[in-house]
Amino acid sequence: MGRLTPRRLAALVGLLLATALPGSAADRVFRYSGKVERIDLDEGLVVVDELAARGQRRRHELRVGPETPILTAARLQPWEMRSASASAFREIAVSLLDLLAGDFVVVESTEEDGRLVAVRITIVESQRPAGARP
Repeated sequence: MGRLTPRRLAALVGLLLATALPGSAADRVFRYSGKVERIDLDEGLVVVDELAARGQRRRHELRVGPETPILTAARLQPWEMRSASASAFREIAVSLLDLLAGDFVVVESTEEDGRLVAVRITIVESQRPAGARP
């Protein structure tokens, strides 16, 4: 298997995030990925820089509430998977305080009153070197 690039990580995390989201069926959920540019804890604001179609950059400003799930996801090494039914990823709930500028994230959001509101943020952890144990 080749190196796990950010694009491959985003695809894998996208598959992982294919579960149902809270809210009504009428809510349109926007999903994108990119690097965190800025975090404003006082305002509950996160700015994500997305590399969109045809290499165009998109900047998303998201409101993040205290109830917004923020997770960190990392691919498990083969020896970390205990059974055949185990997920290939480990997700750990974190807080907005754990989100850092430069983190690669997958964001799911909705639009409320003309503003983007985060429904879920997943921080994609970079791959550990092969053979390295935690």
